[in-house]
Parts: sequence; C-alpha cells; structure tokens
Amino acid sequence: MNDMGILPIFKGTLCHDHWKPYYTYDYTHALCNAHHLRELTRAYEQDGKKWAKDLKKLLETINREVADAGGAMDALESQQYRHKYRAI
Repeated sequence: MNDMGILPIFKGTLCHDHWKPYYTYDYTHALCNAHHLRELTRAYEQDGKKWAKDLKKLLETINREVADAGGAMDALESQQYRHKYRAI
C-alpha cells in the first residue's frame, strides 16, 4: 500500500471495508456502508440470519431519512433509530 504512494500522504478520513492493514495507518477511520450491506445480505441469504435482513432494512431506512432531511437527522429521531438498531 505504501508503494502506491497514496496512503502515506493521505489527509482526512479513510473510508474502507474494515481490512485490517488499513488500521496500521494513523487516520480517522470510517467503515463503508456498501460493504456492510453486502455482508448483511450474505448473512441473511447464505446463513439464514433473519436479524441481518432486519438490520439491512433499518440501515437503508436510516440512510433515506438522513438524505431526505438534508444530511442530518434531529437528536430525538436519531435516538429512536439507535434503540431500534440495538434491539436488532
């Protein structure tokens, strides 16, 4: 990764798929939700984990709500979704 010359000089938040070597860099890390959705789909379709289907649906709903709200949701709504997330 260093040989490509990008990550050693990168400034900002590194959004990725949770591949462990990325954590050797001292950045702020964000995990890619597209990867989360694919992993949840796999857990449901291949492993029969119903909670994974429920969680995927919830994350997609939250994403739509945030987009419809202009990029942020109010604290009460956020708290309500957090409770649903934890319940799943």
